[in-house]
Amino acid sequence: MAAINLYKILANKHNDITDYLRTNYIVIGERQVQVDIGIDSETGEIIQANYQLSLYFGAGTDGKPLSWNWALNLFGHQELSTDGTPKAVIVIQAGENKFAVTFGHSYFRIDQFSDKEWAFEFARRLKYKNVRTTAVTNPNSQRNRTINTYLEYENLDLSSGEALTKLKANIELPVDFELFSDVIEIGNSIRVNSDNLTLEKIVKIVLFIEDIRMNEEVKVKIPFFKIVKEQEEVQVLKGQMLQDFEINNMSIDFSEYQIYATRVVFRDNHEYEYRHKYKQAKCDKVTLETVENFMREHEFSINNDLLDIRVAVFEDGRSIYSTTIEKLIYYTHEQAHALLADGSWYIYNEDYLQYLKDSVAEISAEYEAQYDYSQTAHNEFLEQIFQGERENGEYRDLDDSVIRKKISQKHYKERYYNNWLVDLGFSNFDRELEALGKHRLEVMDLYKENSMFAVKFGKSSGKLCYAVDQSIEAIKAYHRGDIEIEGEIENVYLWLVLERGDLPLIDGQPDINDLNMLILKNKLDQWKKEVRLLGYRPKIKINYARN
Repeated sequence: MAAINLYKILANKHNDITDYLRTNYIVIGERQVQVDIGIDSETGEIIQANYQLSLYFGAGTDGKPLSWNWALNLFGHQELSTDGTPKAVIVIQAGENKFAVTFGHSYFRIDQFSDKEWAFEFARRLKYKNVRTTAVTNPNSQRNRTINTYLEYENLDLSSGEALTKLKANIELPVDFELFSDVIEIGNSIRVNSDNLTLEKIVKIVLFIEDIRMNEEVKVKIPFFKIVKEQEEVQVLKGQMLQDFEINNMSIDFSEYQIYATRVVFRDNHEYEYRHKYKQAKCDKVTLETVENFMREHEFSINNDLLDIRVAVFEDGRSIYSTTIEKLIYYTHEQAHALLADGSWYIYNEDYLQYLKDSVAEISAEYEAQYDYSQTAHNEFLEQIFQGERENGEYRDLDDSVIRKKISQKHYKERYYNNWLVDLGFSNFDRELEALGKHRLEVMDLYKENSMFAVKFGKSSGKLCYAVDQSIEAIKAYHRGDIEIEGEIENVYLWLVLERGDLPLIDGQPDINDLNMLILKNKLDQWKKEVRLLGYRPKIKINYARN
């Protein structure tokens, strides 16, 4: 059987892909195919449509026979062999739609012109017999991308906080179906296997997929990302991302692999070279540290240079392709519910957001007004410290304003708050660090009655997520026996002191979903699962910073 790797090209990319192919490939064949598409209900005559197919080829050097010589034969060319990296693309013009079948390494480039939603909209309308492999994105998780393999697994089950990026499965097909086998791969493209291929059969495969996508009802909920198609919106998102990088010191994640077509390309398999404005620097891995070092060494700026840095990818000492750093960045835009991945901007689809909402709603949340932070009480405490210590040797010869500032820095909000809670029955572990190998871990902020608490003030995901990461690391270390705590831990709390208005209550519980903090919710979803998996109860305490 031969493999068909099929893309649908975005409408606003039709001219771009044509220009790219004419510049980098040679047209070695064109055919017009006529296909029966239906019957006229009035006359009973068969309705036919014409489709234009063009073969673009990039040659290598003679040597090894090509596995896709059949495609060349369909356009009247003899079989070729090569030692290099040949590539080819069949472009199918179907009315106002354009499709592409890729061969060799051509998918690396054709991928950028493709409609990333098309394959998954088709996948949602299929019935599955056996799910073999899934690749999922876990935004804002410690494992932001995960690959799963299965044996004899019928259900396409995805958890909250996961978005599907690749799927390989056996599907149910009509009786006597002959277009392709029941094994299908879904990613940025659709990959099927078929025998006795003709150009007419390739067109019929396209028409079958389009008919299912447009006319069948959705059978399976699939959380995935919907691409942002409007360039004006993309530019706004990109500008806001760069502003965020400036404020938050370029807090960038780089994903462990990329999806091209239906293939998973791991970054650890390669070596890299940064290139920008005639400057180069080689590295073993694309990381925030290596990017920052390259930019710092050559005085490049975030706004003017970051996204234009190119990354050459080497395999066995040979450059196989290059891409921009933008296509390797993994970034979540909270307010827009958007994600930058593989160089494209996506919006979280409805299935993803609903799964996440349901998951967060499962976490027990509580509010007790007596634990609200009081700025007035804090100020009174600082004044008492000032009056009592201003004559101490530490502060002698300093202005009152300097003394007040030093005292305020020493007794900052969270430290004051944790100490204050000691009088209300909590044990304070704030700033008590445990040594784990070369690292030191803050076990928790507070402890009370078999419960550990990680406390954080804030009004944004950037601030509050620190408590989530601290909590996960601490409970893992406790579970492994790396740290000792008097008493047995049963409950793991995140104690979030919000610097905002009160959340609405649902059955007496603060509604965490009312927070417009997508990154935090993704983190909470993963935190909940990890804590439960270790055998503890995840809970959230909500309080507010009052005047």
